[in-house]
Amino acid sequence: MKPPPQKLWRNGEIKKETRPAKLNTDRAKKETHETSDSCIELSLFLTKSSSRFAVRALSLESTNIMEDFFSEDDVLQYFDLIQNGHPEAPVELRALNFRGRYNNTYSGYYNNHEKFIEAVRYASKYSGGIYMPINVLKPDLIARRANKSVEFAKITTSDSDIILRQFIPIDIDPKRSAGVPSTDDQHEAAIAKAWTIYDWSLKGKGPEPIVCDTGNGAHLLFPDNLPNDEESKEMVHNFLFGLDDKFSDDVVEVDTTVYNAARIMRLPGTMNRKGSSLPEYPHRMAKILSIPNKQESQND
Repeated sequence: MKPPPQKLWRNGEIKKETRPAKLNTDRAKKETHETSDSCIELSLFLTKSSSRFAVRALSLESTNIMEDFFSEDDVLQYFDLIQNGHPEAPVELRALNFRGRYNNTYSGYYNNHEKFIEAVRYASKYSGGIYMPINVLKPDLIARRANKSVEFAKITTSDSDIILRQFIPIDIDPKRSAGVPSTDDQHEAAIAKAWTIYDWSLKGKGPEPIVCDTGNGAHLLFPDNLPNDEESKEMVHNFLFGLDDKFSDDVVEVDTTVYNAARIMRLPGTMNRKGSSLPEYPHRMAKILSIPNKQESQND
């Protein structure tokens, strides 16, 4: 039996794929090198461009290069929303299954807009799942990988790295097979459910959340100011159980597992490339749908 939801509102607040450039193959020289573990075919192309020669290395992994569709405006706006009020705290960029490898996580810490955009642009070519932790990180994490990301990152943000829970995340997904993009009808149902929860919060004099389209579903971020402790963890968990009980149905469901402090959420402005993109099951871009007026004015 699910634990009963706890009332968290009090006085209107919550309680405690760019393709590689075409090469001039007329002058191309090709060598093949096989490694013992991955048998990667490495082609070295010598190309003449603008009166100078450039050496380019391409591998069979180039098949994992994706169109780098992303929205710089949404990416930067989300960066500011997460860092809002805590300029001393960095944000983490985390791209999963980088270059198509399940165990390859591309991760870095940023407090610089330009460097962050560069990293997102690069990550968008090799990952269909780009995320950020939503809560306030310890300031010293910037020294872990300062304004740069690395592949096969062994250390990423953990619950102990969070100094404040500034958002309660609500993740809404259509019920479907694992690893499959949502249909248009499923996607629209999840977005509609997000707006239902949004209206419910405002009618109950709760805080106005940030609303995002995740590409397959939706997420909301309810502003908060909770310490990172066990009591807050249990409170958020019970709140998610309550929302699940109230709003989940046969088509969409509220995820009750997103209660940990270091929870990552999909970065708006980047593509959601879960599974194969088919006409009935397309890949879509995640995007910001709504920002509270107060936070919007603070970021102007």
